[in-house]
Amino acid sequence: MIRPPPLQDTLFHADPTLDRAARLGIPVGLAVLFFLALYLTRPYPEFLLLGGLILAYLLPPAGKESVIPAGLLLGEPWWLIASSTLVMDLCCSLFVALNLDLVLRIPLLGPFVGRFMEGGQAFVKARPWLERLSFVGLIIFVIVPFQGSGGVNATILGRILGMGIPGAVGCVLIGSAISSFGIALGAGTVLALFRQSPALGAGALAAVALAIVVMVQIWRRYLQYMRL
Repeated sequence: MIRPPPLQDTLFHADPTLDRAARLGIPVGLAVLFFLALYLTRPYPEFLLLGGLILAYLLPPAGKESVIPAGLLLGEPWWLIASSTLVMDLCCSLFVALNLDLVLRIPLLGPFVGRFMEGGQAFVKARPWLERLSFVGLIIFVIVPFQGSGGVNATILGRILGMGIPGAVGCVLIGSAISSFGIALGAGTVLALFRQSPALGAGALAAVALAIVVMVQIWRRYLQYMRL
């Protein structure tokens, strides 16, 4: 049976019940405050649209690379849709980092997380050099739009690699901010160019594809360097 990386018995309060309430309340409260802010500041139809996009982002296989451009096509401001994915990554990361033992007991999600941890632990054990991947590698893992590279799996991977809660969550926050706003700005620029000229838009799209290829090559070279 998979056991979560060791955490302090009590992190926020000596009473285990109050401590668990704080662990659950921080990520859930942040999500509630974010949705409340959207509800109070955006027109109701737009609030419902954003809620649907956020729900789509939280459910695989959708990711930033599909949800953010979809939001832009539907008329959402680039900074708002990027902020939404960033906040959701942060909330998910905090929830998993603070409540990994509880997550493993959640029906459907728990077995999935357990299998991911089993595979991750075996993979890292067979490749000790991966422990040197550390912060830079985990940030890159979040930035590059791989399947399953969101806040949940990245946080678990960080814990497997021996990071503390602040380190794992910090990597997710940095990587998600770079990827969310980068994708939003890039997709917004491409859409604007397509509106001006299909040829300009196609050229910009080709440039984005080239940039992704370069990022993948940098990632591979980084892994080769870490093996040395």
